[in-house]
Amino acid sequence: MTGRTGRALAVLGAVAALGVTFPQGAHAATGNFVYHTQPGNVTRTLVDPMDGNCYPVGRQAQGQVANNTDRRAVLYADKNCRLVVAEELEPGQWTSHSEFMSVRFGS
Repeated sequence: MTGRTGRALAVLGAVAALGVTFPQGAHAATGNFVYHTQPGNVTRTLVDPMDGNCYPVGRQAQGQVANNTDRRAVLYADKNCRLVVAEELEPGQWTSHSEFMSVRFGS
């Protein structure tokens, strides 16, 4: 019994050490965020974007935007997610016209 108990405790200790050594992965939104860039009205899609990351959209996004993720999308007027918030879209929400240069996702 002592041998089994010792091995079980060793395995539990190893599992606990791994949990402490390797932090939980970052959370990601589930779903797609669809927007259009100009010129040319080119459709772009972000798939399962990571929470808290800033996603520059290149040239200004303009036109219809659909937040088909399970997280709030905050659209910014600059490419670094720092300046004026252009708009916020809740999960499942869309708008027929928006203008922004970057987007960040979070709960």
